[in-house]
Amino acid sequence: MKLLKLLFVVLLFSCNDDSTETPETGVPKQIVVTMMNPDATDIINVAGTYNLEKNKEYCVREDGKYKIFLAKDYYTDEKEKEQEILFYSIFDVAKQKHIYFTEKIDAAKRLERDWEYFDKKNIPANTDKKIVCTSRIKEE
Repeated sequence: MKLLKLLFVVLLFSCNDDSTETPETGVPKQIVVTMMNPDATDIINVAGTYNLEKNKEYCVREDGKYKIFLAKDYYTDEKEKEQEILFYSIFDVAKQKHIYFTEKIDAAKRLERDWEYFDKKNIPANTDKKIVCTSRIKEE
């Protein structure tokens, strides 16, 4: 009988949820992209403010022309072993094409937003890649 009472008390406390529902934490962050050489004729100017979508790992420039999102690709290294790389990509929405790429990123750091973007993917074969733009969280 004591065991039954103890079980009843445990059930009573486990069902008593007095926590309050937490509201969403603020508005989605804005990401600012700045070109390293905005006057260069061989690059696409993707500068501007990008709005980070709620609960998503991508953001869209205010005019909707470009997106920044987490992407992955595969390459084969010198030992013929396939490697997966994660990177952020600036994506041309109209052309459905990746334009610029961050360095290979650690999955644990994927929510950081301070990145350098290059004209080529970060794989060993692309030794001549050049930095095109940077991104950072907009300070309020």
